[in-house]
Amino acid sequence: MPPNDARGGPLVRRIGDPAACDVATAGAKGAGLAQAKAAGLPVPDGFVVSPAASAPALELAEAQMEGRGSGGARMAIIGCDLGRELLDALAEAARALPEPLIVRSSSVLEGSGEWSGAFTSVPEVRRDEVGKAAKSVWASCYSLEVLERYEEASVEPVNAPMGLVVQPEIAPDFGGAALTFADGTVRIDAVKGSPRDLMAGWSSGTRAEVSGGEVSGHDAVEMMGAGALRSVADLALRACRQLGCNLIEWVMLDGEPLLLQVQRSRAGSEPEGFEVPAALGHRFALDFVRLARDYPGSWGEELVLGWLPGMGRRPEPVAPEADAPVDDLADAARTLARRLVAQAWGVAPQSADEAHARAMSVLRRMRSDRPNESIEALQALVPVDESPAARLLGMARRLIEQTRPAGRQGLDRWEPVLVGVAALQGEVYAGRGSSGGVGAGRLVWVEHSKQTDHVRPRDIVVTQYPLANLSPLLFDAAGFVSLGGAPTAHLFEVARSLTVPAVVDCPVGDVVRAGPRLGMLDGDAGRVAILGADDGAAG
Repeated sequence: MPPNDARGGPLVRRIGDPAACDVATAGAKGAGLAQAKAAGLPVPDGFVVSPAASAPALELAEAQMEGRGSGGARMAIIGCDLGRELLDALAEAARALPEPLIVRSSSVLEGSGEWSGAFTSVPEVRRDEVGKAAKSVWASCYSLEVLERYEEASVEPVNAPMGLVVQPEIAPDFGGAALTFADGTVRIDAVKGSPRDLMAGWSSGTRAEVSGGEVSGHDAVEMMGAGALRSVADLALRACRQLGCNLIEWVMLDGEPLLLQVQRSRAGSEPEGFEVPAALGHRFALDFVRLARDYPGSWGEELVLGWLPGMGRRPEPVAPEADAPVDDLADAARTLARRLVAQAWGVAPQSADEAHARAMSVLRRMRSDRPNESIEALQALVPVDESPAARLLGMARRLIEQTRPAGRQGLDRWEPVLVGVAALQGEVYAGRGSSGGVGAGRLVWVEHSKQTDHVRPRDIVVTQYPLANLSPLLFDAAGFVSLGGAPTAHLFEVARSLTVPAVVDCPVGDVVRAGPRLGMLDGDAGRVAILGADDGAAG
């Protein structure tokens, strides 16, 4: 066990120790609380354990991963020897605190929102159990859900040491989260008792807003009282002014608010809004985005979308030979595409390159703020010969599949058009915005984190509750919608950090459970728009 932390000092420090304000010494969560305490904000007493203390345990776990997997890695941590020096330091620090204690994660990563809610806390800990609880928290680095987050973020667990925060476990009267906006308004989500279920995504809680001393939110006022809500808002404003942290987790104990965590969140900024060209309300625009979903990306645009809109009936794709080299297939597909584009645009074969360039220009304008001219041009296309069309569609699908990028795929070029089409032509469902921005794609139902094989890149994930173990799905999602939960759940902080739009408390479950549907969501306005069932089959 290393004798010192990153600053050359002890592995265990009181939260009030100025050195604990350093993330390398206390982890992100511990450093935030130490900074708050140094600023005079009300933070429960306790101590931090340096991330350096976890390094030997994480190295043991990493050595087990290849042979024994995540279970063997966790057991290696649980069975590791902490060493007498660390055990004595934990016992000495815990002696001054009343039981029971809670041992909370404080990873060096937790200052970034995509790690919100990733790691575990161990409640109801006796003083002589802090060492065992510490190993349980470290072991959460190798749970399957957290390993998925590491993989999506391209981070190795052994390279992200885990600090700890140890404090008396509080049985509060109320708890929750408070978000401070740029204009000084504070939005408060609150529940009776511990905020644990609210932050985990199980509870919707009640909401209040405090602005200029005025409190709104009948249910929250009735539950807590306007004075208590003002005191929480005052604490949130102080944290924002003094620490630059616009999001706090808080509890109310004996009429006074206490800080459990401070964060810098992407939430709280003014919504950007978006404008939708009226032409995307045309039926043809809906038909077009369906084609673009089936043949996405640059291959779809180059090989298919310049002529397929002119076909009254789509031919069934004919797959090319299975062993056809990609380069040869691409060359043949480009040649055939130019021939079909020339036919669709009514020009001579010798002018195929000119027709192709014109088609690409029209498709680019379709993505602009004036798609009406492109809609008119594409509607005027004539049908092409069905047999070569079927062959080219098969070739295009093979190329799209074989050249699909690994890892996060990012925004598809036609996704903004789908946003506009769905906004104008879809059925609208109201919810509450929890992560700003807009996104579009297939809305797919996820029952729980063990059944996600059907989820594709750039889907909109729809689920009952915003639980943290669904966070790995957000790394390449177009959006997230939950039927229940609160906007302050940890999962939505992950969404905000990844700039994934999200809506909570939105009643789309019955629609999406029946099968994937195309649609869009607006995380600023808190609404979801879903297109008709015939359009849900689109890729």
